[in-house]
Amino acid sequence: MEKRYALFLEVLRRFQAAGLLEELVLIGSWCQHFYRSYFADLRYTPAIRTRDMDFLVPVPFRIKNKVDVEKLLRDEGFVVTFSGGAGYMKLMHPELIVEFLVPEKGKGSDKPYPLPQLGMNAQPLRFFFKTQYA
Repeated sequence: MEKRYALFLEVLRRFQAAGLLEELVLIGSWCQHFYRSYFADLRYTPAIRTRDMDFLVPVPFRIKNKVDVEKLLRDEGFVVTFSGGAGYMKLMHPELIVEFLVPEKGKGSDKPYPLPQLGMNAQPLRFFFKTQYA
């Protein structure tokens, strides 16, 4: 687990240095690590943590510089793989999987959402947020 955690932090460092964390939002089980720090008074303990390091990409995606994410993580042992019949791209490592997700709107699509700014694509997923502001 220590190796996975160190790799998780290295991905965040590289994304920050490339200016990606200004636009991307870490979601899924890995953000629970930060909840534990934020909610320290409540003694919050995450129940599970998957290998997937999921990033929500806002649409439209307004990144200032083009970043080749595969190249950015290649020397750490990440390789691009394709999943599903539609060809969603993932960055795979024995310890961690980096995925990009976009909110699915309207009728939806069974095709990947292109992210040419990252040299990747994202999987559209329908999110159901209920807030007091919705």
